[in-house]
Amino acid sequence: MKTKSITEPPWDEPLNGISFKDLFDAVTEAMLLVDACGKIVMANPSALDLCGYTLNELRGHEVEAFIPQRFREHHRCYRKQYLENPRKRPMGNHSNLVLLHRDGDEISVDISLSPITIQQRIYVLLVLNVIDRRSQAEYALRESQERLWLIKQMIDVGIFDIDCVNHKIYCDERLQELCGNSVNENITLNDFFAVVHHDDRANCQAAFDKAINPHMSGEYRTEFRIMQSGNQKERWITILGETQFVMGKAKRIVGIARDITQRKQREKMLQQHRNETETLFKQQVAMITVSAIAHELNSPLTAISAYSEVVLHALNETPIDCDRAREAMNGCFEQAQLAGGKLYELLNFLQHNTAEAEVLDLNQVIEDALLLARGDGYGGFNLMLELEPCLPAVNANRFQIQRVLVNLIRNAVEAMRTANIPVSEITISVETLAKENMALVSIRDNGPGIDQDTLKRIFNPFFTTKPTGLGMGLSISRALVEANGGRLWVDPDFKQGAQFHFTLPFV
Repeated sequence: MKTKSITEPPWDEPLNGISFKDLFDAVTEAMLLVDACGKIVMANPSALDLCGYTLNELRGHEVEAFIPQRFREHHRCYRKQYLENPRKRPMGNHSNLVLLHRDGDEISVDISLSPITIQQRIYVLLVLNVIDRRSQAEYALRESQERLWLIKQMIDVGIFDIDCVNHKIYCDERLQELCGNSVNENITLNDFFAVVHHDDRANCQAAFDKAINPHMSGEYRTEFRIMQSGNQKERWITILGETQFVMGKAKRIVGIARDITQRKQREKMLQQHRNETETLFKQQVAMITVSAIAHELNSPLTAISAYSEVVLHALNETPIDCDRAREAMNGCFEQAQLAGGKLYELLNFLQHNTAEAEVLDLNQVIEDALLLARGDGYGGFNLMLELEPCLPAVNANRFQIQRVLVNLIRNAVEAMRTANIPVSEITISVETLAKENMALVSIRDNGPGIDQDTLKRIFNPFFTTKPTGLGMGLSISRALVEANGGRLWVDPDFKQGAQFHFTLPFV
């Protein structure tokens, strides 16, 4: 009987009728048996099919020959370290490993290691499991979710996914938290709108309708308040989403939500401080102006009063002292002329810094004024701009016309806020008056409108319907428009809110 060499373990020797090789070949997982020198001793059919080699082509070669070149040296070091303390364990600490197919393709695999001792010699059994595309996709998805979670934690946002077909909305945990846990992970769109503050609900719905309109940009951007059910705390939320359209119909809207409550509170506080400062400044200017006028007119008026008293005494004497009366009347005339001159000098001084007119693109001036108004805290309305393309240039002062526009926009916003209009709208239109060679600007809102008594006095100086107003805004606006060659008036027949018009001359 021929004895087997010590270098060739008895793989075919049966044990209870079954040999090691029979068991090795029967396993469905791909397996390689490697000796202490790192050379392949055996490979089962699954491993041969996985690698594309025959057993004779694999046997006797270093296992590193069948992994990509860039990993070989590292793998040799790893193999030596493993043999110093061999134990059953996965290889690579759960990171993807790569096996080289005969045709050069790289195959992602998981490898588990198990030491085997035969005839006092150590071998290592390698079990190879191919990572299929689904597993790779799941792994990539987990990585993507982890990155998304880190980003969400960093910027503190919630995520929503609106199913526009079935009118369902997915809200992640952060968005549920922002809503005071008054919404679930999956709710209907109507249920979500129901938790929006009733004053903001119409605006939120209008923004959604605009987002799903295939003729618009598909952007879903709005701000609204939510009354949290637990503590009835009011929170401001801003959302930004993008609509996906399929065959001209909105399919879904995916976006993020952020808590802007603190920002809104700061804006409100700053706006209050700004309004108080502006009102105080206007009051100081008015007081200084009135004081200056009173100071300049006080002496002439006092003299006129004294001369008038002399005239009355002269007229009451018998006979009438005509010379004395004539002298007193001359004094009255001179003092009246002096008072008029002083008033003219004062007004001329106040107006000596009036800016010059220039050639302006009126459409651009209107857009700049809208930015200024929003920057001052007078935004939050739906804007309809009806500008006239190829509008001829107008001749006016840019800053004065911007001031007029900002004042009219501000009045409209304040009126709508005071009246708690659900969906506030402002329309600004421009058209050409060819016969007058003028541009006509119209500003209308959907606020409470103007009553007849107010219409009669609306341009009067110091007339106001606001608790903190001075009543100078519209009178100054009219003066500025007239100084630029135009006219400002209110439409008395407009009943759906308030509508103002002003004209400016073309160059």
